[in-house]
Amino acid sequence: MSDGIKLPLPMKKGFGATDRVDDWWKGPTAMAAYLGIMIVYATWRGFMEADFWIFEEFGRSAGNQTMAIESEGSHVLSPLFSPLVIPGQGTFGGPIPEALWWMSPAMFILIFPAGFRGTCYYYRKAYYRAFLQQPTGCAISKPWNEYSGETGLLLVQNLHRYFLYAALAYLPILSYDVWLSVNFHDPVSHAHSYGVSVGSLVLAVNVIALAGYTFGCHAFRHLVGGGSNLWTSGSRPILRYRMWKISTWFNEHHKDWALYSLFIVMSCDFYIYACTMGWWTEIVLWGGL
Repeated sequence: MSDGIKLPLPMKKGFGATDRVDDWWKGPTAMAAYLGIMIVYATWRGFMEADFWIFEEFGRSAGNQTMAIESEGSHVLSPLFSPLVIPGQGTFGGPIPEALWWMSPAMFILIFPAGFRGTCYYYRKAYYRAFLQQPTGCAISKPWNEYSGETGLLLVQNLHRYFLYAALAYLPILSYDVWLSVNFHDPVSHAHSYGVSVGSLVLAVNVIALAGYTFGCHAFRHLVGGGSNLWTSGSRPILRYRMWKISTWFNEHHKDWALYSLFIVMSCDFYIYACTMGWWTEIVLWGGL
């Protein structure tokens, strides 16, 4: 019988010290590289359209916006800049104080998708291990003291459910961008027609990937079904059960949706960026002007 004495597991001390013989370091290293590249790229693109410091030589300030493809009569807007907030102009940008007009349009909206991913349960596990070494890995010695929980500054992680509401609002906005991309307008004759381009397909794939990631969110799964104790009577409980089942299916693949959707949204932006820079040309596959 156990005498109630708890002894710590024997473990080698020192950063990365372990008795494991497998290549345990490959996973955390690959994740650190993947997330690092995505963060650097998104930050660069977010600042690119800003009007200050070295960024004045790029984007709008240099007379070459890289936020949307405006060719062949279509409008293909990058998801990193949607909804488009141009300070001092239009509906969204009109109320912005002049002191903030130097900011990039992306700076006004990226806080919400970034907050949603940054507080995501899966991403927390991924970057805690990859960047903070909390923990480095199973049976791997850590460079820091014991994990103290999500306290202090990390209390912001409790805002995940509120960032979820913003993410849900983004889906119809991004879907509307797909709709705009299949509408072609001639600015001279004002002719209108429908069509499909590579850009519109890229936007559509991005919406699908983001929907899969959002609907599989643990907070969304709890929102649609976590508060129900009875799913056997009445139309509303049955509907919530069906929604919970759908969310559960997405949730079972939440890691895949999280990683692939991040790559897709960055690839979508890069495609639009490359087209606006003239590195390749937007191709209309069907219809158009």
